[in-house]
Amino acid sequence: MQTAAIQNNPAAQIFQDFSAAMADFAVFCDKWAWIEDKERHCAIKLELWPAQRDVIGSLVEEDLLELLKTRQVGLTWLCAALVLWLAIKNLLHLTVIISASEDHAIEFLGRVYFILDRLPSWMVPTVKSRTNQTLTFATQQKVGGAILESTIKSMPTIEMGAESKTPNLLIIDEAHTIRNVGSIFGASLPGIEQAKGRVIVIANSVKTGPGWPWVRDTFRASQRGENRFKRIFLPWMAHPGRPADFRERMVQSGMDREDVIQHYPASEEEALQAITGGYFGKSLLRHPLENTIQGWRGMIIKNRVKEYDFEEDKTGVGELWRVPYRLETGYDGLPWLRRYCIGSDVSEGLGLSYSVAYVLDRHLDEFVYRLRSNRIDAYEWSKLLHLLSCYYDNALLCVERTGAGQTVVKELMKLGAPQYQKLIPGTTADKQVGAEMGWSENEQSKNDMSEDLRNWFATTKGTVYCPILLDEAATWIKYEGSKRIGPEEGKLGDCVIAAGMTIEASIFLGGSPEKVKAPITGWLAKVHKEYDSARPRVM
Repeated sequence: MQTAAIQNNPAAQIFQDFSAAMADFAVFCDKWAWIEDKERHCAIKLELWPAQRDVIGSLVEEDLLELLKTRQVGLTWLCAALVLWLAIKNLLHLTVIISASEDHAIEFLGRVYFILDRLPSWMVPTVKSRTNQTLTFATQQKVGGAILESTIKSMPTIEMGAESKTPNLLIIDEAHTIRNVGSIFGASLPGIEQAKGRVIVIANSVKTGPGWPWVRDTFRASQRGENRFKRIFLPWMAHPGRPADFRERMVQSGMDREDVIQHYPASEEEALQAITGGYFGKSLLRHPLENTIQGWRGMIIKNRVKEYDFEEDKTGVGELWRVPYRLETGYDGLPWLRRYCIGSDVSEGLGLSYSVAYVLDRHLDEFVYRLRSNRIDAYEWSKLLHLLSCYYDNALLCVERTGAGQTVVKELMKLGAPQYQKLIPGTTADKQVGAEMGWSENEQSKNDMSEDLRNWFATTKGTVYCPILLDEAATWIKYEGSKRIGPEEGKLGDCVIAAGMTIEASIFLGGSPEKVKAPITGWLAKVHKEYDSARPRVM
């Protein structure tokens, strides 16, 4: 009876339809939103795809949202509908959209107008101002008579962003194309927080865009739980009209395969991998970031009872994922030969680049410990490396000997630590005139090291626990037209160098680790004896 009464009362029907549309953005889209079909140049009803419907809740509710997407999945149209819905729904609401250029800003608001012009008149408030970049609604309060305005401003990129405003919603559209997007976000955030507002960042995984580094770093930080952004990734399959062999068809039509992956990624890792020329490429896809874990933070120390031990300390420069095998299983009387090796990159310890070291368990084929600091000088770093080598059964050390690394190599020689050696050839092929301790960095040796590390990423059955290593490896590139290889401009590569040094140490040791049949002597025998009854300590 009530339904029939509403149907016979146009005003009641309008009230019901308006209330339903304003209460639920999905209802607004499903029933009232029309968009432009670019191919047929006509208006078509917006029919939400499953992937679009899945993100609607986050678009409406999340305070900080980053949408990383494949091309052409209708997100811009969906956001145009969103800002219009919010402007109609809320009497005092400011939405700011920042685009890469004036043309893009006008185009975004043009989509808003396209939807607006096809809404029923009873749904649209009084339009106070309508320009290429600003739409303002004015609504007079029934009580008190005050005029309340809601505004949509679509702006080209400016360094100050929305700094002078207090928007309820900031949308950074096509963020990968916006230069200095990080500065724009930082300048806008205080005003947004003052208004208790929200931010939506939309980007494609186009690595050549000037804003891509910030987009990628923000997304990576979200993966690691280091910021408050909720991340959403939309793969190429989010478009329901694409066949299963869509990407292969794009290649067959003449598009470069790397470009296809860049514009139409299938996973977060594909989307975040380095630009074309990124050195480690697909080998990193075997090591997703979700496999990384936080180890024990602390340091290797000398201990009179146990000789060497690991002391937990959340502020420590070391991160331990697996203790030495003797602690994992209890000493069984047969120690391993060549099970562990260590590689290290060395900085000046002045707060800029990092000194980094990794321990490789050659039996498990995975990095089990990491040292990392930008505040430790070469002399102190030498002591830490020596302790680390002792803890991991007198592990071989391979140190990058450029700059401060020369000091570390010399100090390790004084301490009697086993080190990687580069043989210096003599006048005939079967003779050497000596050996050089440590690994010397030049463009050829960096290329060789990078190739060895890439092969390890591609073939290891072990787990890569360190997220920092994966981050740096994703931005390690070979520069076009030269032999130069290293991190992208503005990025660090110290973990990559240290990991590469570790692999070089493993190659230098040769063969596979094996259990020693002869009895061991010296301090190592004492350590093994004392650890016979040690409790297992496996991550």
